[in-house]
Amino acid sequence: MEINIQSLERDSNRLSKSIDDFSNNILNIYNELNWASGYWSDYHARMFFTNVENQKNKITKTYNELVSLNDVYESIISQYKSIGNRFKVNLENKDVLLNKFNTFSEKVNELISLYNDLDLSFCNDIANKINKEKRELLKIKENIIASKTKVKDTLLKIEEIEKDINLKLSKIDIEVIKQVDINEFM
Repeated sequence: MEINIQSLERDSNRLSKSIDDFSNNILNIYNELNWASGYWSDYHARMFFTNVENQKNKITKTYNELVSLNDVYESIISQYKSIGNRFKVNLENKDVLLNKFNTFSEKVNELISLYNDLDLSFCNDIANKINKEKRELLKIKENIIASKTKVKDTLLKIEEIEKDINLKLSKIDIEVIKQVDINEFM
């Protein structure tokens, strides 16, 4: 999965503008249809305006679903922005990645253990250099552990964000609005 916050923000802004345009167009259409209802009153008009009311309810539902979808975009943006502006991650390889940290940490532990097993009593100068190297390895080990924790926490956060997004998206059901055959009202 690749996340690009700028691209998501552009898409969200476009969707928001489209929703606003949609709302304005629908308001204009229904104002005109409401105005027309005062000038047409027969059997066909009653059927037509009943259908208009049914369509208006469907369109209102669609509008609300589109607003919910835009809310999901905004939620994605705000949650992922705390991680970074652009990143790529494969959650399926999470365990492989974390195991690589473990493997590297084990290799560093082996080196530290080898240093500990050395008998350096015969040469203080070399012992000081080896102890300095051992301290560097201990710092590397601490950095590996800190990095692993940070990566693990970030991956868990991404998994939680994905669960949240999927839950929100599962609640959205945008119905396709079908064109009405006007001939049945003539």
